[in-house]
Amino acid sequence: MSAETVDVIIVGCGPVGGITANYLGQDGVRTLIIDRELHAHTQPRAFSCDDETQRNFQAAGLANELAVNLYHCPKMDYIDGQRNVLASAIFKGLDFGFGHTALAFFSQPQLEGMLRQGLRRFPHVELRMGHEVDSFTQDADGVTVYMTERLTGRKRTVRARYLLGCDGAHSSIREMINVPMKGTSYGVPWITITATTPTPEPVYTYYVCDPQRPGFATRGAMNEIRMDLLLRGNERTEVVEKKEVVQRIIGAFMDPSLVTIVRAAVFTFHSKVAQRWRSGRVFLLGDAAHLMPPFLGQGMCSGVRDAVNLTWKLALAVKGVAGDELLDTYERERRPHAVNMINATVKMGRVFLSRSKFVAALRNKIMQWIWRNPKTQYLLRDWKVKQPIVLNQGFMAGGKHKAGLPGGTYFPQPTVGLAGGARVPLDSLFGNRFALLCMADTAEPVRRSAEALARDLGGVLLRVLPAARAGEARTGDVVDEGGYLSAWFSTHQADTVVVRPDRFVYGASLGDQIEKLREQVRAFIRPLPMESLEEVPAPSRMSSIA
Repeated sequence: MSAETVDVIIVGCGPVGGITANYLGQDGVRTLIIDRELHAHTQPRAFSCDDETQRNFQAAGLANELAVNLYHCPKMDYIDGQRNVLASAIFKGLDFGFGHTALAFFSQPQLEGMLRQGLRRFPHVELRMGHEVDSFTQDADGVTVYMTERLTGRKRTVRARYLLGCDGAHSSIREMINVPMKGTSYGVPWITITATTPTPEPVYTYYVCDPQRPGFATRGAMNEIRMDLLLRGNERTEVVEKKEVVQRIIGAFMDPSLVTIVRAAVFTFHSKVAQRWRSGRVFLLGDAAHLMPPFLGQGMCSGVRDAVNLTWKLALAVKGVAGDELLDTYERERRPHAVNMINATVKMGRVFLSRSKFVAALRNKIMQWIWRNPKTQYLLRDWKVKQPIVLNQGFMAGGKHKAGLPGGTYFPQPTVGLAGGARVPLDSLFGNRFALLCMADTAEPVRRSAEALARDLGGVLLRVLPAARAGEARTGDVVDEGGYLSAWFSTHQADTVVVRPDRFVYGASLGDQIEKLREQVRAFIRPLPMESLEEVPAPSRMSSIA
């Protein structure tokens, strides 16, 4: 009997596997996603996302559904053991330029439900629960995966072009390709508590700078509260998970009689990275590729970055217009950023979660000085611990990011005007595609070259008009109402920019330099045939689900 055939198999349907399948669904890629569990997880684990991650969910057509499930954090207070506020990070009104709030909290069970509901938009994407991979083989043309349906014991064989391991920290796919994790495990245990209250809690988010019990406590989405706190040396795992002990820990922040404990679990955190993220036609994403402590809330965010980076490249490979040269840029682009994020997270933990009374007292004094000094307050107030979003090398003009050049940087998302007066987020015009933007007065030969490159890539070309010329807007134009795009072009001395589907800049050009960009792109991506251009999907949103 011949094997069932798809383009991509995803193993694991947590947040990373779920968003990966949604991206591939938008790109028209035949996808099978399997999970060994019989039902979706009901336990809350991941719970925070930044503006970049919210933007990535927007790219999957899920922004409105995600928004219903979000609590937008207005500020985070750094507090000492007596609950005195040492300093604050003010998120309300903080704009990094990407069109979303800087920090938000969600409920993971609802997030996973939203992602699975999103898959219903795509008849070419199938989710199979209760299936486990036994083994796989790969050759020059694809991967043959052997799996078992756990309830019945039925064996299945599925053939795919590519296999993606999104199956978490204990990834079976990573084990099967014999890839070790390198890094550090922390011997000190932490307790993670999720609870609910009858009504939403007042606004609070605390970074607890107390050497007796450092950690993090916050109101979450809807009626949830979340606490990640370090255990003391005399607290044993088998005792601390008992209800009365958990209530005592909660009591340091609120009346424990008002809460219903949903989950209390003890963890040891890790800072590890897989030795390699690709083996032939097999790729690792999310926790299967990297593990980090939760101190910056970047674990799931990093996995979503993996998904948005890899999926458009896979879609082009499936269409036959890109190959290993492009696919190899996945790890080259993502690994350095993941490692930097892990290092920043570890440093954050060392500084703000120290158990040394001397170090904690010194740190608190320094924080208070920084906060009270008008010249330095912005370092804490404006969340300067956030790492800049830059790709150091990979698929960009010249192959490497160079200081002062836009290749490898993250493109902004302002609200823009359209012909007729409507106002929309810029990304809503991109879809899951390449986008080229030209300034209004770009010379006609340059505009035609940009149009040809957009056609080669199956992308969209937009003309940017200043607000003063809004009356000239027609189909294919955007009105730069806030002047953000004009400022970007002026800063980079360019009239045309090529934006990748993951919103990173491939490169920018001035005048006939666009032809050089086009030549460099063709070294990685061949022009899409006309029949493929007719199949490029428009942005697919959840509202289209019956």
